[in-house]
Amino acid sequence: MKKTIIGLFLLGAVIAQAQEDSIKSLKPLKGSSGNDSITYFKTKIDDYKFWTNGRKPEVIDTTLHIKNYYNQNFIKQDAFGKLFYPNVGGVVVDLEYQNSPFNPSMLPTGKKYNYYYANEIKYYDVKSPYTEFIYENGVKEGNFLSSTFSHNINKQFNYTFHYRGLISEGRYKHEKAQNNTFVFSSNYKTKSERFKLWWNYAAQNLKNNENGGIKDIYDFILQDERRKTNIRNIDVNSQTAKSEFDARRIELNASYGILKKLNEKDSTFYNPIELKNKFSYEKQKYRYEDSSPNGDLYDTPLITGLDNRNKKSFTDLSNTTTAGFLWTDRVKIEAGVKLKSLRVFSEEPFIFSKVDEDDNIIYNVINPKEIKENLFGVVGKVDFDWNEKLKLYGNVEYLQSDNYKSVYNVDAVLDITPIEGYTLSAGAVIQSKIPSLNAIYNQSFFADFNYANKFETENVQNLFAKLKLDKVNTTVEASLYNLDNKVYLDSDLVYKQLNDNINYFKIKGENHLRFGKINLVSTAQYQKVTKNENIMPLPDFLIRETLYWQGELFNKNAQLQAGINATYFTKYNGLRYIPILNEFAIQDPTNIQEIGGYPILDVFINFKVRNMRFYIRGEHINASFTKEPEYFAAPNVPYRDFKFQLGLKWNIFS
Repeated sequence: MKKTIIGLFLLGAVIAQAQEDSIKSLKPLKGSSGNDSITYFKTKIDDYKFWTNGRKPEVIDTTLHIKNYYNQNFIKQDAFGKLFYPNVGGVVVDLEYQNSPFNPSMLPTGKKYNYYYANEIKYYDVKSPYTEFIYENGVKEGNFLSSTFSHNINKQFNYTFHYRGLISEGRYKHEKAQNNTFVFSSNYKTKSERFKLWWNYAAQNLKNNENGGIKDIYDFILQDERRKTNIRNIDVNSQTAKSEFDARRIELNASYGILKKLNEKDSTFYNPIELKNKFSYEKQKYRYEDSSPNGDLYDTPLITGLDNRNKKSFTDLSNTTTAGFLWTDRVKIEAGVKLKSLRVFSEEPFIFSKVDEDDNIIYNVINPKEIKENLFGVVGKVDFDWNEKLKLYGNVEYLQSDNYKSVYNVDAVLDITPIEGYTLSAGAVIQSKIPSLNAIYNQSFFADFNYANKFETENVQNLFAKLKLDKVNTTVEASLYNLDNKVYLDSDLVYKQLNDNINYFKIKGENHLRFGKINLVSTAQYQKVTKNENIMPLPDFLIRETLYWQGELFNKNAQLQAGINATYFTKYNGLRYIPILNEFAIQDPTNIQEIGGYPILDVFINFKVRNMRFYIRGEHINASFTKEPEYFAAPNVPYRDFKFQLGLKWNIFS
């Protein structure tokens, strides 16, 4: 199946290239009247756009910009504030707090960056067939491939296939990663654009071998020759554990315009009333197995007579119906109702008990088969786009639930441009949401990892502001958080809810200096958890400096970008990764391992010819000459060693 999918994408690329060649060959012959009826058109980059649900269309980016360099990784995101595990496709550690999705999910923290959320699915509108290839080498053995093929049958109908596959062996024992994602998206509109339909199907499978980190960190720090000769000589906590997260999701959106009104500014017509409906269904499965489990690793007994596998599933059925009112071309308000049905479950209930010879209880497990939750309520949205100097966007969602009384989400952003080149964005997020379903329910062959918890809703209040100074290429942003009733995994590996609040703030600045073709991009962030820092430990400072040269070569037929990137963050008591749950826990206070306090140096060369970009990176080059390495991503888990990275991104416009 995987080979078939890859083959289809390769075939699509060949067809696209053949079409491109054939288009180039169609030129009118001088003196020939037979070609008079043929109409030629020239495409431009603005003819190739994409959008995600709820966002405005964007033009496909083929530039050689430093922001694209920052996004050159498996998760396609800027890695500032993130720390990668040794292998590609592994865990990504957050070095700063970020708002989590409002909708409940069973997605483990350890796999969230490898997963496509519904609002990340792209819809396309392209004037001719469009193909995108991204290729990178894996760690030790393996590779990463991302491929997209999009085609407009006509101006009204588009379909898109996207495939992302990864196999990476990794350098340490038992850390292989294997991910496969397939996405189909499509959109249709009538000629009058009165009726619109857009939908997608996403199938995702994320597999990881779980070695639980190295047994003794000094095997890594002190045994220099052994480590550099063959890093697989270092013992790990497990060589048999595996985790798998599988998700299937379908989403269907439709809108229908009512009435017809003339826009006096450009003499076009629009529909002042619009009815919308959004239906989605997703099923998630999480599996963890270990053929030779080590109970001492988690300090918990094994349940006698069970297969050494965790199995649980989750379904999410959701439907939202709204009516939108467009008073002018600048003000739009939507309101409607939302229904959501959630179910987290296993194959059967767990009822197990065991005592020793003295009738002391070894374990007593009583765990239900399933937990259900139904939610119903109202939703609303406002878009106030007065002009380029004043914009307001807001969303509200209020739902009544079976077990949590009410949950809600309110977010709003105000954009102001008082002077040309100076933009201020300010807003707020207020949430009361259901905690992660991984904290609420689990079944396991480890006795102490069976639970069905009842928690209160988690509450989040967030104020933020961002000032953009275009004339000096500087951006300053700040966020203030108050987190109530946070659910966390304590050092004893039991989920608990904090009967208090966490206060946290962060201030971030970025500046881009140019000296001819020499560029220096500086990014710095100061953050502090001022209350209950032990529950949410984070480094105080994060710093990144990027020095590079960028210019044109070969009579402006190519572009080159080459430089060095340095990152650093201060030491902090990082959270401990728990493979059986794919979640993070507080460290044992009697055995704290600090994370951070080391620089990471990368060198890079990015080369662009037409719509093809090649990139070469030497990641963490200073690891090669560090005698006693103490660079860790999490307790007992080293950060990525030196890696020579080759990559290619090719945009084909047929």
